[in-house]
Amino acid sequence: MRARGVLTLALLLLSGAPLAGQSLDRVEELARLGRTEEARTLLQQWWNEARDGAPQRDLQRGLWLRGRLTVDPNLADLDYQRLVVLYPSSPFAPQALLRLAQSAHANGDGAAAERHVATIVRDYPTSPVRAEAEGWLRGAGTPPPATEARRSPAPAQPPAAAARDSTVASPPTPAPTPAPAPTPIQTTPRPPAPADAVLEWSVQFGAFTDADRAFALHGELVAAGLAARLVRVAGSGFVHVRIGRFATRAEASTQLQQVTSRGFTAAIVRDDRAEEVVRR
Repeated sequence: MRARGVLTLALLLLSGAPLAGQSLDRVEELARLGRTEEARTLLQQWWNEARDGAPQRDLQRGLWLRGRLTVDPNLADLDYQRLVVLYPSSPFAPQALLRLAQSAHANGDGAAAERHVATIVRDYPTSPVRAEAEGWLRGAGTPPPATEARRSPAPAQPPAAAARDSTVASPPTPAPTPAPAPTPIQTTPRPPAPADAVLEWSVQFGAFTDADRAFALHGELVAAGLAARLVRVAGSGFVHVRIGRFATRAEASTQLQQVTSRGFTAAIVRDDRAEEVVRR
């Protein structure tokens, strides 16, 4: 019997699927020991092989670990944003918001850093991360100059002010050509799905306990030309802001690329629960 038990355990270790949680434990252990490359390798293996069948808590933890371990700060920010958008009730969400605040401050965007900390205070008032975030913000000081990617061009000096500051008459400045109005986002056309297709993929922009915030985001998306909807789903106390119902991840990815190229923060969500529509 003992030999059979050892053989069974060996097979489980080789398959990896039932021990997905333990593999994430090992990722954290390796990271604590400073063996970062090994941690990244094991996390990537889990991401490729065990993620699809993993429970939601492990998906949240995997996103959090991937953000922490990546060497690319932009990719880390994307994972933290996905964590906040897809799993706002996750215990990792306030930590992800703090990382986003610190990243924004390091890139010279003090206003965004303050917004992230304010979100922690408002949405996670009992989290221990709240005190940490407020303390960090008090001691963070003035942000460094904005990076080139985030720096906005300085406003042009008005012609009247230029005339007052100059003793030499200047030729009249031609009126600037007005910028074209942004083209509203259009949902990607796709052929009708078969009657038996499972439309469980969507693009989600956020989930809120505060319905007013959900309604405000919904209005912003509708104004941009998106067919957004507000829904509730079983087992969640949040109002979810989503667009689209897709049969495959590839279709949802096409829509995600379009909206993120316009500056929206969103992520793909796979959800087979029935939706109760709050507003279309």
